[in-house]
Amino acid sequence: MTYYDIIIIGAGISGLSLAHYCAKEGLKTLVIEKSKRVGGTLHSHCFEDIDFWVEMGAHTCYNSYRNLIQIMEDCTTISRLVKREKVPFKMLVDGHIRSILSQLNFLELMISIPNIFSLKKQGQSVRSYYSKVIGNKNFQRVLSPAFNAVISQDASNFPADMLFKKRNRRKDIIKKFTLTNGIQSITDSISSQKTIEIIIGKEVLSIEHNSGIFKAVTDSDVYKSDSLAVAVPASVASKLLRNSFPQTAESLAAISVKSVESVGVAVKKDITASIPPVAGIIPLSDSFYSIVSRDTVKHDKYRGFTFHFKPGILNNDAKLKQIAEVLGIKTAQIEHMAAKENFVPSLKVGHDALVSKIEQSISASPLLLTGNYFDGMAIEDCVTRSLREFLRLKKLLASHGG
Repeated sequence: MTYYDIIIIGAGISGLSLAHYCAKEGLKTLVIEKSKRVGGTLHSHCFEDIDFWVEMGAHTCYNSYRNLIQIMEDCTTISRLVKREKVPFKMLVDGHIRSILSQLNFLELMISIPNIFSLKKQGQSVRSYYSKVIGNKNFQRVLSPAFNAVISQDASNFPADMLFKKRNRRKDIIKKFTLTNGIQSITDSISSQKTIEIIIGKEVLSIEHNSGIFKAVTDSDVYKSDSLAVAVPASVASKLLRNSFPQTAESLAAISVKSVESVGVAVKKDITASIPPVAGIIPLSDSFYSIVSRDTVKHDKYRGFTFHFKPGILNNDAKLKQIAEVLGIKTAQIEHMAAKENFVPSLKVGHDALVSKIEQSISASPLLLTGNYFDGMAIEDCVTRSLREFLRLKKLLASHGG
């Protein structure tokens, strides 16, 4: 039986960025992933027969993502950056595509906008903060559906200070970018490092921790290590930890997780002429949260659209019918399709207190927790959390002479 310095459960960007830091430090690192691919919500699905990809989850990186960019430099993927085309976001209102500005009430906006100088985001929900900044009607008609689109769920009660963060930019890097074959290239490059061992298609069923040794138990194997990291949705992490770390598991169970049913399609450009070039489309009210477009990266023959559907509303046939109606085409003209289920945390005001409780419960332990439910849902938030946990582990190992 091979013994590891650290086992990481989950091969999304959180787990893989942590693996990168650990392997770079010289730790013998194993990553175990339930699905048959790495990347998690960094999922650039390629329709190989037409050499065309669409993003099924996260879709944009920024030059303010300094920790992510550093990893990309370490893995030499920085040379594959592609600048995103400057195309706008639009809204879908009563079946028609409209500009975002056309949906704003400017009188209400002018009356409300001075509030931005006195209001603080801390302790405020998205609704309580932004409805005062742009006016309640503007919030309901524009910002509410826009924020729902950003986090693929009802954003009303989401903590306002966790949505958008000001970060220092790398001026030598393109402001908004993707990569040659989509942003999954980032996680692919991390996982291809020879210093990281990765097992895919194997589910960890339980975690044991006795006499300072961790055991990750699957249906056929047991893997042992000195340290262990859990980089999966909070609800899954809670189940894995309930026996060995009941206090931590109880706190994790309080974090709600929502499902998003994503469907990506590739269609020929000449049949979608009625849809202007867009970065994405935000519905005022519909069965989906958003449409993310591949128009940001031009292709000679095809356009790509990923619909992020609300869970449990439409079956597959109904989804295809909805996609065809929005794009103004026939369902038979959708020649290339991919489907994926993503999971996102549903956070509420006061979440920072819950995070503090979780962190306190593991502060002196070689159990690491990382994911998109700590500092925020952006890619950089996930990487930053992993870096913080790695530095905590490094300090812990140093104090024990490791």
